Amino acid sequence: MSRGPAGRRAALLSAGLVIALLPAAPATARDTASVPPPTASASASVTLVTGDKVTVTGLGGGRRTVTVRRPPGAAGAVRTRTVNGDISVVPDEALPYLRAGRLDGRLFDVSALLRQGFGDASTGELPLIVTYGKGGALSRLAGARRTRSLAVVSGAAVEAGKGRTFWRAFTAADSGVGKVWLDGRVRAVMAESNAQIGTAAAWQAGLTGKGVTVAVLDTGVDATHPDLAGRVSVTKDFTGGGDTADRDGHGTHVTSTVGGSGAASGGREKGVAPDATLAVGKVLGDQGSGSESQIIAGMEWAARDVRARIVSMSLGSTEPSDGTDPMALAVDTLSEQTGALFVVAAGNTGAPSSIGSPGAADAALTVGAVDSADRAAYFTSAGPRAGDDALKPDLAAPGVDILAARSQLAPGSGYYTTMSGTSMAAPHVAGAAALLAQEHPGWDGARLKDALMSTSKRLDASAYLLGAGRVSVPDAVRARITAIGSADLGFLRWPYPVDKPVTRTLTYANSSDADVRLSLTVQGAPDGVATLADSALTVPAHGTASTTVTGDGTKAPVGETSGQIVASADGTPVAHTVFGLVKEDERYTLTVHVKDRAGAPAAADVTVQRLAAGADPDTEHAGGSGTLRLRLKPGTYSLTTFLDVRGSHGADSLGLGFLAAPEVVLDRDREVTLDGRRLREIRAAVPRRTETRQLLMEYDRDFGGSDLSEAVQVPVTYDSVFAAPTRKVAGGTFEYRTVWRLGRPRLEVRGLGEAVLQSGGTLIEGRSRLPLVDTGDGDFAGKDVRGKAVLARLTDGAEPAALARKAQDAGARALFVTDDVPGRLSAWWGTDDNTDRPLQIATVNTADAAPRRPPPPRRPKGGRVPPNRTHPPTEHPPARPP
Repeated sequence: MSRGPAGRRAALLSAGLVIALLPAAPATARDTASVPPPTASASASVTLVTGDKVTVTGLGGGRRTVTVRRPPGAAGAVRTRTVNGDISVVPDEALPYLRAGRLDGRLFDVSALLRQGFGDASTGELPLIVTYGKGGALSRLAGARRTRSLAVVSGAAVEAGKGRTFWRAFTAADSGVGKVWLDGRVRAVMAESNAQIGTAAAWQAGLTGKGVTVAVLDTGVDATHPDLAGRVSVTKDFTGGGDTADRDGHGTHVTSTVGGSGAASGGREKGVAPDATLAVGKVLGDQGSGSESQIIAGMEWAARDVRARIVSMSLGSTEPSDGTDPMALAVDTLSEQTGALFVVAAGNTGAPSSIGSPGAADAALTVGAVDSADRAAYFTSAGPRAGDDALKPDLAAPGVDILAARSQLAPGSGYYTTMSGTSMAAPHVAGAAALLAQEHPGWDGARLKDALMSTSKRLDASAYLLGAGRVSVPDAVRARITAIGSADLGFLRWPYPVDKPVTRTLTYANSSDADVRLSLTVQGAPDGVATLADSALTVPAHGTASTTVTGDGTKAPVGETSGQIVASADGTPVAHTVFGLVKEDERYTLTVHVKDRAGAPAAADVTVQRLAAGADPDTEHAGGSGTLRLRLKPGTYSLTTFLDVRGSHGADSLGLGFLAAPEVVLDRDREVTLDGRRLREIRAAVPRRTETRQLLMEYDRDFGGSDLSEAVQVPVTYDSVFAAPTRKVAGGTFEYRTVWRLGRPRLEVRGLGEAVLQSGGTLIEGRSRLPLVDTGDGDFAGKDVRGKAVLARLTDGAEPAALARKAQDAGARALFVTDDVPGRLSAWWGTDDNTDRPLQIATVNTADAAPRRPPPPRRPKGGRVPPNRTHPPTEHPPARPP
């Protein structure tokens, strides 16, 4: 039978999916932002984009349960995963859209959704960013309210109601939707620093940022502060709060660092560009956070409406970005279209490959933080960029204990306060960019970025930590030779059989009136890693000259290698280009074959967990070939899958099987088979007839600092479950469980092995004896079914609710339905407004339905067809309470 919509009304639902979670692991630097375990009896709920309601309840002692309530019309199983205390819940019906890249995985990260304030107690809507499909525009999406257009990412921000309506609209063939993203929360990232970067030299030369507009996108501004009074030309609120007042304090601190007058300190604490024209967009609320769509709208306003040459953004996502998300794409698009320079904080996680969005954008000038001695701040987020190992960040600036204006609307006292963070570093660079833009009014953002990077102070630190160096205002504004800021020399895969060299173009620009002869050298990397095509170059006056650099990863050590290509004139360094490459550490190929109960290749989603502290599981999809080939680090791995298989009750039966290889030691290329032929059926043997109210298949794997739990809420579609035995693991623990909740059948029909009561109908109380009329494929024409039971086949593509409506309109008292696809048929049969119909509805399997259907008519001589036969009545014993 078909695996059609499997949702059931609350009256017919089991309690949901309940999993007892182990106590949370000790916090690490990465875990500190996790959702704190609810206290005993406390609970928090969040409704997913699919309409599934997930409730996390504290049991005390750090233990929790997770309950999933499925909406009417939902289909398939629900998979819950717990990794080191963080919970995700993914319904099967979402998996194809996740695989196709049409759904943001964050939409199913329950811990993150609750952490960001999207729980049901906090909001009745889920904020989303919806991008256009191939049609180029969105049709009106049911269940969602458009809050703003986001042309720069070809989409819109919407608020989706917490129900099923939006999901149905999104999955419709004509939705016009390309991808749905979570409109996630983005947080603010946090007289001596001016001296450190040398702004006095620019001021003495008359460069104060005058005539250059810098837009600051942050928590707003205290425009009455003496340092900012009369300094802010235009403001706009994107948070919906109705004003741009800064009650958080972050935005005022940042804005004054860019261009405060220093009036409250007699000019001593003025900003880097004290005469720049300031525009302030409030994109973060009074608690220091905002949505991605608010920030994108602020970017468009700053670059298009205000026409700012510099946009300062001391904010970012908490999750690493690969530079392809909506905020990063907005930076790249607006940079190309308007020439604006987006200066973005790198983030404060203090971890490698942790730069979030929009700092991960290619075009962004991404800024890390140093202390007063030009040492990397312990909190500064580092590269390489997640996903593609690209070279980031780009530059560094002072970000530790920075003194700047204090919003008088925020807690505290006095006109100034100190803050630390890459949020404090970014406005130093934005101010420096304004000074350079005043000196060179014709330069676009890309040229300004290259100039600031190539004239920075070189530091004894990896380019993947502090970029090209610490911004140096005197060198930038005095420079006559500038170079491209960075050259990414690529990624070399293990086992390095043949290196494919990466060649990049190096372009040098001369803004002086005389030709300049440059000598070029590679510094900071092992010999042979980077090779120049030319060791000398002449750059014409007011012109450019180019050469190339080629990276050879075979000469580099494993990991990250960086250095500088230094251009000197008459023996004095005048510009440098930072370069970097990543050489993959040891990897092996793990080939995984998945087979069904007959030994044939089977498509499956396989959970791959490296059993090591800090390692997150990946879900890999084996297509029709049933084979996966994965490149993985050496170590011990756990492989698991829940697989659709042939059931144990005949051709119409569908089963769910659990296959595991819980301890795979990967020290060379290996092959593993998850073999369905080893599956054994698992049954609950009880002395009386029962029906399943709830069925869970779950496992735990704990080893090497990794703690993984997964569970599947098995829908009624499956009539049998299986698991394959495994060897006892040598390290840690591995446990599989099948959990039933059984009850008396709510409906029993004499002569039928099983009748599955459906949601959207009304149970007949007591015992009843009804004549049965076979309607074939639901053809009620000419048939008297009033007050009777009818049998119908749900044809492929037919809507269950439409068949139920026909039976109701014909006056039937009970409807029994079958179809031709393995598995129990389960669907929503009620009305469009989620109300029950006044007839009993149940599904039966093909074998039970066959004896109650007439044989195909035999055509006698003369061509006449015998009339329909009368079928015996169907008897219902009294309905019993659950």
